[in-house]
Amino acid sequence: MTAFRVLLLLLLTDIYTTQKITEKPSLAGPELRGRITTSTFALNQPRCIFDTYTNTTDEIWLVVVLTSEKSKFVNPVPPKSLPAYQDFPLNSSYMTLNTARLNYPCLPDSTDITVLRVGSETSCMTDRSRPNCNGPLPVPGPYSVKFLAMDNSQPKAETEWLDDIMLKTAQQSNTIDPQPRRRSASMIVITTILSILLAILLVCFIATLIYVCTDICGSSEISSKEAPVAVTRYNTHHVYSQPENRP
Repeated sequence: MTAFRVLLLLLLTDIYTTQKITEKPSLAGPELRGRITTSTFALNQPRCIFDTYTNTTDEIWLVVVLTSEKSKFVNPVPPKSLPAYQDFPLNSSYMTLNTARLNYPCLPDSTDITVLRVGSETSCMTDRSRPNCNGPLPVPGPYSVKFLAMDNSQPKAETEWLDDIMLKTAQQSNTIDPQPRRRSASMIVITTILSILLAILLVCFIATLIYVCTDICGSSEISSKEAPVAVTRYNTHHVYSQPENRP
């Protein structure tokens, strides 16, 4: 049955002429953080590529295929027979990120997003009503991708393939050495010297603190003693009345 479908698609494809474009998809620049992760990668949007060969309402699709199976991919006719994400990678390809060509103007606004994140949707991974789901990529790759322009009945133009996109792979837990790395001899010497200097600094600080406390306490004792007050003793002189001078 599968062979019959492939043969039928080949026969139908021959009826139509798909314009070959020498452009190919390109990965986003290295300045974009996370342009390749363990389940996604970022592409530049296909701006000004299909303008000559398509109408503004024609849809631009991204075809994702395992590089080893790229030669077996056949452009689908009609679009309702698109390979679904939910069958990937058992089926070696799927199509996603479809949008009208008018959404890729040659001169984007300064606020426009100009990259496509392949594999960014998780909510539709098992939803067969969304065959064009942009779900996470399940294997590291390598992947090949191309853009395909289609109207309601046939493919109209396509880019060349961008090949051999490899995702990042997580390190296996059994390959991680739990032991701390041994320090080099120079690192040990530097650590020892710093420890000695820190100890000397601490001793000096404690000695200074003791000296200051002792000095303050001594001054307090001296100032707390009151000087004796000298009291002058006065003798009381009695004033006697002088006898009157008599003639």
